[in-house]
Amino acid sequence: MSAFTPGGLFRPRVSNKAHSKISTGDVMAFFQQLCTVFKAGTPLWEGLQIAATQTESTQLAVIVRQIADKVAAGTPLNQALLDHPKLFKREWTEVVRSGEDSGQLGKVLESLTAQMDAAQQMRSKIVSAMMYPAIIMVVAIGAVSVMLIHVVPTFATMFNDFGKKLPDITQAVLDFSAFLRERWPMIVCGIALTIFLVRQFLDTPGGKQFWHRLLVSLPLVGDIVVQSCMQKFAQNLALLLRAGLPLHDAIASLEGIFETNLVYRDAMASVGEKVGSGGSLASALEGTGVFTAFVCKMTRIGEESGTLTEVLDQTDNFYRRRVESVVLRITGTLETIAILGMGVAVSVILCAIYLPLFSMASGV
Repeated sequence: MSAFTPGGLFRPRVSNKAHSKISTGDVMAFFQQLCTVFKAGTPLWEGLQIAATQTESTQLAVIVRQIADKVAAGTPLNQALLDHPKLFKREWTEVVRSGEDSGQLGKVLESLTAQMDAAQQMRSKIVSAMMYPAIIMVVAIGAVSVMLIHVVPTFATMFNDFGKKLPDITQAVLDFSAFLRERWPMIVCGIALTIFLVRQFLDTPGGKQFWHRLLVSLPLVGDIVVQSCMQKFAQNLALLLRAGLPLHDAIASLEGIFETNLVYRDAMASVGEKVGSGGSLASALEGTGVFTAFVCKMTRIGEESGTLTEVLDQTDNFYRRRVESVVLRITGTLETIAILGMGVAVSVILCAIYLPLFSMASGV
C-alpha cells in the first residue's frame, strides 16, 4: 500500500489552527501540556519549548518561549510566570511556587490543571445562568426606552390639542419623555463621567478596601463572594498541603492567592500571624470574623483528627455546590425583577396614553 500523500482537500489536520489572541482555553491547554510532558520526565525547559510549539495562540507561544529562556537562565518558573500577571493569575503562580519549593511540581501541575478545569466549568455555568436574565433586562430597558422616546411623543401633540388638563400620570410620563429626548446627551455624559470617577476611586487603596468590604456585605452578591472565597480557601489550602508545604507556608501562599480580595488577604495575614505563634488554624479563622462557622468547625475537626486535607476537600465540594445553587437563586430573582419591572413600566406608559383617549371618547 502506498504512503498517504496529502494534497488538495485531503490534508490531515496535524497542525494547529493559529490565532493571535490569548483565550482562557489557551492558558489551560498550556498548563495541561506542560503537566503532561513534565510528568513524562521531560526537563522543564524542554517541556516549555514543547508547550510553545503546541499552543494555537501565536502571542502565547512568544510569551512561553520568553518564560523558557528565563527558566534556562535559572529563574524559577513561578517568578517567570509573575512577569505576566494579566495572563497568569497570582493564585496559579503561588501554587506553582509551592510545587517548586516542595519538589513536587509535576503533582502540583496536575492538581492545578484539574482545579482550573473545575473553575472554568463553574464559570461557564454561572455565565449560562446569568445570560437569560441579562437578555431580559436589556430587552426591557430597550423596549421602555423606545416607547418613551418614539411612541409617547406621537401622542403629545394630540394631547396638547385636547385643550384640557391631562391626568397627573399622563403629564408625568410626557414630562419624563421630553426630558429624555432633550437631555439624553447630558445623561450619557453623566453616566460616563460617573463610571470614570468610580473607577478612579476604586483604583486607590482606600477605594479597593471599600469596594471589597462592600462586596462581602451586599445581599445576594455577598453570599456568592463569601462562599466562593470559602471554596477557594479550602481548595487551595488542600492543594498546598498535599504538595508538602508546611501549614504556615501554605497560609502565606494563600495570602497571595487572595490578592484580588483585600478582605480575605488581610484575614489570611492575621491567620498566618496567629498560626505562626502557635495557635490553631480553626481558632485563627474564627478570630477574623470573615469565615463561615461551617469552615471553622470543619477545620477544627480536620486538625483534631489529623485529616485536614481530606476535610478541606469535602469543604471544597460542599461550597462548590452551594455557589451554584446561590447563583441559580439569584438569576431567578433577577429574572423575576426584570419581568415585573418591564410589565410595570409598560403598564404605566399605556395607562398614561389611554386615559386621555378614554376621556376624549367619553366627551364625544
